[in-house]
Amino acid sequence: MRYRPGIEGSKVVLDDISFDVKSGQKIGVVGRTGAGKSTLCLALSRILEAEKGSILIDGINTANIKIDVLRSKLTVIPQEPIIFAETIKFNLDPTGTVPD
Repeated sequence: MRYRPGIEGSKVVLDDISFDVKSGQKIGVVGRTGAGKSTLCLALSRILEAEKGSILIDGINTANIKIDVLRSKLTVIPQEPIIFAETIKFNLDPTGTVPD
């Protein structure tokens, strides 16, 4: 993935990443500044499209899922501390669709 696709000399920001998350698991992405945490979230939610390769969720290529459906299935708690203005549960499930 690149931030400026089609621009010669544009640096690849995510390269050769592969991991599996089992159904129902929740994951946290941590790392130092510039490690690619936010970029990974942008790629998972298709705010930025992959230059090559694919992102699969439950074996389905996210490029083939309607964006509103894809994004409704993902939860991201951003790095800013303001998120804790509500409970952690609210931040994970703002629509209240998942029971405690």
